[in-house]
Amino acid sequence: MILRGRGISPGAFEGRAHVLDVGSWMVAASGIAATRTPAGEVERLRAALARADKQLGRVKQELRGRIQRTDAEIFTAHLSMMRDPVLMRRIEVSIEHEGLSAEAAVANAATALHEEFESSPTDMVRDKAPDVLDICHRLLLCLDPAVESESIAGEPTVLVASTLTPSELVRFAHRGPCAALTGTCGDRSHTAILARSLGVPLIAGIRGMRGIVKENSRVLLDAGRGLALVDPTPDLQAEVRRIQKAIIRIERQPDAPRQPITLDGVHVRLALNISGPTEAELVPRLGATGVGLFRTEFLYMSRSDWPDESECLAAYEATAAAMGDGELHVRLADFGADKRPEYADFPTSRNPSLGVRGVRLLLERTDILGPQVRALAAFAKRRPVSVLVPMLDTVDTLRRLRKTIARLCSVREEALPFQLGAMIEVPAAALSIEEILSEVELAAIGLNDLTQYLMAADREDEAVQQYHDGLQPAVLRLVRSVVVAGEAAAKPVSVCGELAGNPALTAALLAVGIRRFSVSRPDYGLVANLIEGLAISKLDARREDLLRAATGSEVRQILEEFAA
Repeated sequence: MILRGRGISPGAFEGRAHVLDVGSWMVAASGIAATRTPAGEVERLRAALARADKQLGRVKQELRGRIQRTDAEIFTAHLSMMRDPVLMRRIEVSIEHEGLSAEAAVANAATALHEEFESSPTDMVRDKAPDVLDICHRLLLCLDPAVESESIAGEPTVLVASTLTPSELVRFAHRGPCAALTGTCGDRSHTAILARSLGVPLIAGIRGMRGIVKENSRVLLDAGRGLALVDPTPDLQAEVRRIQKAIIRIERQPDAPRQPITLDGVHVRLALNISGPTEAELVPRLGATGVGLFRTEFLYMSRSDWPDESECLAAYEATAAAMGDGELHVRLADFGADKRPEYADFPTSRNPSLGVRGVRLLLERTDILGPQVRALAAFAKRRPVSVLVPMLDTVDTLRRLRKTIARLCSVREEALPFQLGAMIEVPAAALSIEEILSEVELAAIGLNDLTQYLMAADREDEAVQQYHDGLQPAVLRLVRSVVVAGEAAAKPVSVCGELAGNPALTAALLAVGIRRFSVSRPDYGLVANLIEGLAISKLDARREDLLRAATGSEVRQILEEFAA
């Protein structure tokens, strides 16, 4: 069978399908063997129950006053159901009398109870059936966040899902090689960004595949062409061999360390975006100036609970050891929108992109912020590090954060142990750039989010992707204003994010004065090649034409004329 979609993250891959749905995680959990005595498994169950109970309680508390009281009562019902002694006793009996693991007992109880609710003649009872699966899923993830993949541990895996969250992708990617087929996934979504950063081939836009692709099917895919073969028949063997050769070619492709210099001798600093310590190994292999953006929130995705200070410090030290000397810009965990660990005990806003996310969330949750900044303070005693503030909006917020960091690290506000940098992703921050630069050491433009908020086009929504356009004059003018402010303050300004890897946009950014880029691994060679084929003096000569352009089409025409 041949499936065709849209290539989101390039690469070729061969593996076995794992279908991410309720049925698959229950089957996986049911097959997990006990590793402790029955008493030990019951102890694990009760500890997980306490964690799940605390999560739901905090979600309910934080939602109070934000949504209608009747909607908030959903979580009260979930708490009541999870605390139901009959349900818990059913699970414990399976452990004690059948020798099951806590995971298997929870999955079996969920299956049985779900069937009972579904078959009830009462509408109210039937309506509760999805709630059973939801609370048992939460309980399973508190037992082990990787439970959904236990049955396929160690095998090359092709994830099959209608939608794929960043946390799901991270969990599987950290377990071994994988690829993904999804029904929906925006080119600029966090899942797409993460897939490219981790080198996970991903194809989107394949409708109805969950009913077609069966668990453990053999799958070969060429994400560059948006092509997937499922249990290929003999007549498809030529295509099979073509994909297998592509896999070998990718595995053997060497990295050539390089820093780009333009045709007229201008050095452009090119750094790497990473989401974990293992990716930092690419810095010396590629010749990058260092890590321009360490997306630390993805460190949380493959865990079962919040890391403490020592665990955060270990991750930073592992990153430094892998990358060697060079700049290191660590972004504080940017939770919100679609980026949240499975165990997260903070609610999802009605409009996640405009809700409590980034620095706003960290200021509300110093229990999450504290371990990060204290670990970074200890780390900064060993080597230079810059700490980037995600989703900064105003100087008020920046000053509040500085005060909070000083208190958490027991230092004076004017003597933070590390350099502080501002992520310029919110138009308000870009418009207040002079004041912000007076209180930080550097700025990094997050072009994906800045474009999203400036153009009112959700980066996750495929229906408005045409409006999420970094080549609109308004975007370029705003970026130019940040560059000018940086030059006046003698403070570095970089551009990071996936849009920095767009060739046309890279040329436009060079024209408006950007000389520092941080890109993902697949874009590194592409951007380096582009920079080496350009002359800054000629781009500078077209700057005013670009900034005076009235439309995105005019910007593109100018860039096409320049390229010609």
